[in-house]
Amino acid sequence: MIMKKTLLLSTFAILAIYTLNAQQIWNLGGDPTLATNGAPAFSVSSGIGTGDGTAGNPAYPVIINGLSITGVSINANMATVEASPKTFTDANNVSYAFANRFKFNGGGYTGAAVADLVPSVNKPIQRYVSFNVSGNSTVRAIGITGSNNTVRRIFVTDGTNLVGTFKYYGTALVDSTVTYTGGAATLYLYCSAASNLYFLSATNVVAVVTSSGNVLSDKGVSFNGSEILNNKGLFLEVYNVLGKKITSSMTSIPTADFKKGVYIIRSSGLNDALKICI
Repeated sequence: MIMKKTLLLSTFAILAIYTLNAQQIWNLGGDPTLATNGAPAFSVSSGIGTGDGTAGNPAYPVIINGLSITGVSINANMATVEASPKTFTDANNVSYAFANRFKFNGGGYTGAAVADLVPSVNKPIQRYVSFNVSGNSTVRAIGITGSNNTVRRIFVTDGTNLVGTFKYYGTALVDSTVTYTGGAATLYLYCSAASNLYFLSATNVVAVVTSSGNVLSDKGVSFNGSEILNNKGLFLEVYNVLGKKITSSMTSIPTADFKKGVYIIRSSGLNDALKICI
């Protein structure tokens, strides 16, 4: 049986979901050319701290341009961004001038060890980043080991299966890719032991645009698992994660014929939205 659930949006309402078929780039190392071309640099910081929400320790997950950064209270300083200048030229002769490095500062699961060739769990519980994809995705990372003397690995999983591994060693940056093949999923990146990233990108990333406002549930729109209820007769439009309009109506909308996936319900003239999973 497929579990159906509603994701109600609170203080910050999701206005739209869209996919980027080209690369979504996270400029972890602060390369100025990437920033000029629309990939903002990540700010230098001491990380997410204890994640307890106090001053200087923002609660996790922290989401930056669709990249969710998560830790737990015992993993202070996950996602530290600190000065570590590196230059790099990739196989396509594209040059990078990184100013900083993004640090995992440890393993992504209990008992993680340098010698691990595969993770003991495929869904991490500490020190990880994640992002959503609408389907097949090529994930690229430029990174380096957290120790010059040992090999370190960053695992990529879909929460159930190991998709691929980034392997880092020595003092030079390593540029590599892994390929995810499948349907809509959340992809997780986490370490066997401390590793550092300078660049991360992926295709078919599902990104969200957010804005403050009331959610549509405040206007009589809700989802009961089988029907989008429209109690106030608003003109509703339903979009899939590709931004394609599926249907529209001024009455309630049955979802029995909808394919499994994520949908956004919008109402004309309003900045509010409701996100549902079927």
